[in-house]
Amino acid sequence: MSLTRNGSKMSRHGRFTNSQILDLKKTKIFPQSSKHSDSPTGIFLSSSKAPDYGQAHLLNNDALKNKIKEKRIPKSIDTEVLLNKLVTRVESKIGQSPFKKKMMAINPTIEIPSQLKPYSLTPQSRTSTFQIQSPTSKPRSSSQNKRIEIYYLSKLQKAFDNNGSDYFSRIYREHFHQTYQGLNHRFFPQNNNDYNRSNKLTKKSQQQITLFFDLDETLVHCNENPSMPCDVILDINVSKNQVVKAGINIRPYAKELLRNLSKSFEIIIFTASHNCYAEKVCNFLDPEQNIISHRLYRDSCTLTNNSLYTKDLKIFCDNTNRPLSQVALIDNASYSYAWQLDNGIPIIPFYDNKEDKELLDLEKYLKNMIGTIDVREYNKNHLKLNLFIDQRGPYRVLESLFGKQQQPQ
Repeated sequence: MSLTRNGSKMSRHGRFTNSQILDLKKTKIFPQSSKHSDSPTGIFLSSSKAPDYGQAHLLNNDALKNKIKEKRIPKSIDTEVLLNKLVTRVESKIGQSPFKKKMMAINPTIEIPSQLKPYSLTPQSRTSTFQIQSPTSKPRSSSQNKRIEIYYLSKLQKAFDNNGSDYFSRIYREHFHQTYQGLNHRFFPQNNNDYNRSNKLTKKSQQQITLFFDLDETLVHCNENPSMPCDVILDINVSKNQVVKAGINIRPYAKELLRNLSKSFEIIIFTASHNCYAEKVCNFLDPEQNIISHRLYRDSCTLTNNSLYTKDLKIFCDNTNRPLSQVALIDNASYSYAWQLDNGIPIIPFYDNKEDKELLDLEKYLKNMIGTIDVREYNKNHLKLNLFIDQRGPYRVLESLFGKQQQPQ
């Protein structure tokens, strides 16, 4: 007879012979021989309850008694062995699960441990065992974690999000409203002849892209009172008999910016100031006159019906010598480049703050422009000045730019 938990392959009725009969009514024992019995006498115990024939509890079998005793007395659980078995099972499940296949499909370089170490009571050692290493163990640098900075727009968004009271946050918010007003204002040339005016400049430099720089509030600032603190005092010949002293503040990095950009761009100064003043400032910025290719003054501007001096670039550009696709105008006044919106590059005004670093950000933006086929597409994708033209109001512009509604400030 089989003593396994599942019994023998024989049916229940075929396990016992007729010689193994227990008379329960008379409570008698009939010892008879049996070739199927595991005991020499084949004795069964009679009781009021029928025995479990599937277990076949033979009373005179010492081996069976010991097994029954072992089952009834629980073994002391070896925690170390049990946990090792659990880890082994988890390991096999991970190796066969679709999770591993998905991970390998995403990145074949991710390694799944083929064999886990025995369990340890130290939490750190267990953590390190199950940890999946990334393809590169080098930590991310601060530059990678830093949000990508977009010239002008990133600082503009920060100024409105934080609603800061610091100097530059206030300047950015004020400049945004001025830019909005300048681009949404309707104007036309005061002189109809300006529509057909042309002044083709000789291209002295062989550089591909031409940069037109505004002067006042972009590169320098002229104090109204010469007694105010300034970087340099220049003598301005207003007329043959009159000399005026002008206190000039130079924007930080202005000279360095022009010198660095002149190696890759053609530099032209385009200002709405009088030539008697602007000429002296340009000579101070470029004393050797090897950086600035041309100098354009107020008489080169287009006067509008509301007395604004604007800068129409098509007057100085043509498709052969200097196409509009290869020119840009950097100016703090948005109406200056309203004629060619996508050629314009905004910048907040400068007065006297020595902490100003806008020209450093501008230099990075302009150097990334090198090699572009069309400057207008480059500016449109980064600066999005076309979104500023919205008659619904400036806060609709902010919503279009940054994707969330801004509160009036």
